[in-house]
Amino acid sequence: MGNSSSSQRQRPPPPPPPPQQYPPAPVYSTGPQVPYPGPYGPPPPQHQQQYPPAQTGMQPHYPQPPAGMHQYGQMPRTQEYQRTATIRNQVNLKKQTLKLERVEGAPSSLAIHFTFDASAACRVLTFVNAREDSKCKITCQRPANRPAVSYGKGLEQKFPPADAAAAAAHAVDAGELASTSRPLPPPGQQLPKDTVYPLVVRMEALTDEGRAQGKVLEEVAPGGELPPWVQSQTTYAWVERDGEEWVARVVKQKIWVKGEAYELQEIYGMEQNSRGPAMGLPASVEGFEDVEGNECVICMSAPRDTAALPCRHMCMCHGCASALKTQTNKCPICRNEITSLLHIKINKGTPAPAAQPQAAS
Repeated sequence: MGNSSSSQRQRPPPPPPPPQQYPPAPVYSTGPQVPYPGPYGPPPPQHQQQYPPAQTGMQPHYPQPPAGMHQYGQMPRTQEYQRTATIRNQVNLKKQTLKLERVEGAPSSLAIHFTFDASAACRVLTFVNAREDSKCKITCQRPANRPAVSYGKGLEQKFPPADAAAAAAHAVDAGELASTSRPLPPPGQQLPKDTVYPLVVRMEALTDEGRAQGKVLEEVAPGGELPPWVQSQTTYAWVERDGEEWVARVVKQKIWVKGEAYELQEIYGMEQNSRGPAMGLPASVEGFEDVEGNECVICMSAPRDTAALPCRHMCMCHGCASALKTQTNKCPICRNEITSLLHIKINKGTPAPAAQPQAAS
């Protein structure tokens, strides 16, 4: 028994069992942590296990996101904010009132009619078949002796004046218009710089600096280059024949302020009431009202004061516009892309800009 006990104590221990093999842990992949566009917050992360694809001979199909939605990891383009600068324009022709009417007793003569507002004394000039250069100098194809007509300060003033002689001097020969009569160009079409406009109306007034210096408008030749101490508004109209009548349609309006020319752009969704000058003018005006209500189209409570550019739809309040620009870059009205936002302050009874002036070429 003693020998058997000794042999058992000398036996070496058995080797340890081999380590157990475990499958590799799955790897989880998530997209970058960025805000998800839309009102419902971010979606849950997608877990993709890294296992070898089955050998089926077919390519795996991954569904595409619905059209119109942002791709994961892509933020909508940031829109910049712009603020308007108030330009006190002293004259404004209401372009919807511009028309041509036949003169009684002279079937071939057409009288120019329009309504305008002036916050200072001004003069009115008319031109037929004329072009304008970069210095706002107007040149007519045929020289015409059309004297300037002076007006005082006032709203809802009428042209032509009551003076029959002055009205006759500004009558237009229908035959002269026939040479340049053509269809109205499509909206948004860029016209050449040397375009001849059938009808041009210019209204001029002195600036505060001009009055302080003792300047007078008679120092500037009709249609001549404008000095910085003159402020003007020029209306360019297309004339086309409609049966026996002639129709004048405004193509654009420009203002001359402190030696710079600006082309006026209308803001859609804002309209001037009947007591103030026409919209589309950064002028000293009162009482802008909206035709269908002044509520923001998003919250339906706050007044709208922000326009989307370049479509120029003023349809949002400042707060909703700030929230919208972090979620999408589409205009709520036309769904076109927004490149910037224009905040417009409109106060009843105080001067307010009604359009964004853009430098004219």
